[in-house]
Amino acid sequence: MLSEKSDGVYRLQDMRVLQQQHWYFEGRLALADERDSFSASVSWRHRLGRDDIELAGPLAQGKLMISVEADIVSVDDGDTRKEFRGPVEEVLAEQLGVAMPVNALKYWVLGLPDPEQSFVDQGDGFLQAGWRVGFREMQHVNAVVLPRKINAEKDKTRIKLVVDQWDLS
Repeated sequence: MLSEKSDGVYRLQDMRVLQQQHWYFEGRLALADERDSFSASVSWRHRLGRDDIELAGPLAQGKLMISVEADIVSVDDGDTRKEFRGPVEEVLAEQLGVAMPVNALKYWVLGLPDPEQSFVDQGDGFLQAGWRVGFREMQHVNAVVLPRKINAEKDKTRIKLVVDQWDLS
């Protein structure tokens, strides 16, 4: 269900970005809530039906590879690879200790709300599923404009993402 923006239409760029079936970016990610926090470099490869997210702590310490395909989530820390079935957000909250809305994030990183959920446009971002998503800086990538700095907050959970490099090929 793709909700309309407050003016009732989607821009042509939004439709072009939604049709992007393959993309990759590298950047930096910080997650925090009232109990825990961590920061990492992030490499995210999205292909139709699959997302591979690599997180690495400072100086490449604590590397973690997360693969999501349908309802199967695999987590590989370099020593052990474990597979889990179930909603990716629940699996990652249990494994990472911090809520990370991966299904919605794969749209948010493109500057768009998740088309499966309703949202409220807020000018510099939107509200969706209890998350306040804001875009602090945008960048030109090929023929589209994509986020460079993204903030998302829900209750006491905060996500900051800086995208340093995009590849839309």
